[in-house]
Amino acid sequence: MLLWKRAVRIPVCVVCLLFSCSTVFTQSKPTNPRAAVQTFFTLLKTQQYQMLYDYLPSQYQQQLTREQLAQSLKRLEAFIEIGKMELGRVQQKGDFAVVDTTIYGRLKQPLKLNGQEISEGRVITQQYLLKENGQWKVATADDRTRGYFLKRNPAFSKDFQLTRSQFAFKQAGKWQAFSPPRNLAPPR
Repeated sequence: MLLWKRAVRIPVCVVCLLFSCSTVFTQSKPTNPRAAVQTFFTLLKTQQYQMLYDYLPSQYQQQLTREQLAQSLKRLEAFIEIGKMELGRVQQKGDFAVVDTTIYGRLKQPLKLNGQEISEGRVITQQYLLKENGQWKVATADDRTRGYFLKRNPAFSKDFQLTRSQFAFKQAGKWQAFSPPRNLAPPR
């Protein structure tokens, strides 16, 4: 259970990042939000953390070095096996976008919850993007970071249909909803 508590404390974006898709990375810069999310997750899956850093907005790059990002992702990699990602609706207005995603993964060490072993999980979440210098940057993170992003970009929440992340675990072959701890603030 201690392992689970640690994993829950890790920002949602890092968890989301590790449950990445399995497409092949191309060297060209993505020209639309869907392609940017696809490339971002492909870089994550192939553990190209140095290149992944370039897809973070400059405001996040000022708070986190390439090495810090790589170390965080390597630590989380010990707990989670990368799965697949499904892309859904894309909302775009000017230099901002939201891409709906469903991300799947597997815990490397199953957990016990209510007497059942849990090893598979998914998160339905939205990737927030903004365009900087002609390149789409992925600004998704945990609810606290989303709040920070929305505070710095107040028009964003007015222009898009935003939803909270939804977590689920597979138990007895069925997806069961999981609610994160109550101390996480919802997106504003």
